[in-house]
Amino acid sequence: MANRFNQNLEKFGHDVTCEQFAVLDALWKKDGQTQKELAECTYKDKTSIARLVDGMWKRKLVVRTQDKDDARKKFVYLTDKGKMLRVKLVRQIEKTLTQAQAGVSENDLKTCKNVLLKIAENLV
Repeated sequence: MANRFNQNLEKFGHDVTCEQFAVLDALWKKDGQTQKELAECTYKDKTSIARLVDGMWKRKLVVRTQDKDDARKKFVYLTDKGKMLRVKLVRQIEKTLTQAQAGVSENDLKTCKNVLLKIAENLV
């Protein structure tokens, strides 16, 4: 799924990866999160988030600011460029989901989602 999403993003000229999309999606839902919060909501470790955010900063998709009271704490905010990508990237994830779910019944999808949620809960 991630490979197909990356292929679709590349095909349509988006210089963003599936992993970066997950960070963008989290920021679209709540802008101004710490790197620790982003790590938790994307199920990634702090080192991976730092690397992803750095790449996104270089592409001018996000900016980082330090907490006034704790310099170790960094907040990540979307830039206008990062905000404007939302519609285009969501369109690509929807296209990828449609491709992945072709020929799968609603009932089977529901069962699959429930099983995967249960597996995720078991691992927390």
